[in-house]
Amino acid sequence: MQHVSTRVLMSCAAIGVAGAVIFTVNAWLGGTLSNLLPLAYGLTIGLYFIPGVVAQRLIQRPGAGLLTAAFAGLIASPFQPIFFGAFLISLLIGVLHELPFLIARYRVWRPWLFAVGSLAAGLVTSGAAFQLLSNNTLGTAGVVLAFVSFGVSPFICTMLALWLATALARAGVGRGLRPDRASVTPAPREPLLTEPPRAEPVAHGTE
Repeated sequence: MQHVSTRVLMSCAAIGVAGAVIFTVNAWLGGTLSNLLPLAYGLTIGLYFIPGVVAQRLIQRPGAGLLTAAFAGLIASPFQPIFFGAFLISLLIGVLHELPFLIARYRVWRPWLFAVGSLAAGLVTSGAAFQLLSNNTLGTAGVVLAFVSFGVSPFICTMLALWLATALARAGVGRGLRPDRASVTPAPREPLLTEPPRAEPVAHGTE
């Protein structure tokens, strides 16, 4: 993220603080829930994607998702059962935020790209679920449902984050954070329709 202004940095930090609260609440409640009902815990994993998506949608600058996720994980780490591991997980999620837009060279910020990125991230979280549930006796049907819950959760929460970011933007939050597209791509010069007037020669009188 080049030439990060103080306002953009503070905006990412503010969203990260809100995300840290979500991370902490989910870590303690989700940890208890995973012991009682692992399938439901998979549906909460997408909450970790909300801060980065909100920042990306509002700011639309390279690195906004990664920076916000890093802030959220770092602030939440002292209050997490896994401590600094929460920061590392947040960094991984931040990378997942950035990849689709990096591939698009940060020229596309449409909702469909957020959706595609969240579905790809769901495949990653489903793979992580295999490690979490490998020693759990859920049966074949239970494992399949667990994979589905871990897979669809990032997509559902990404759509929720897009709705939230749109509501915040309509309320005026984040105004002026997005780069000025017009200044990046200057408008083409208009061709001259007429030649500039030529200076008339000065007539010298005779004595």
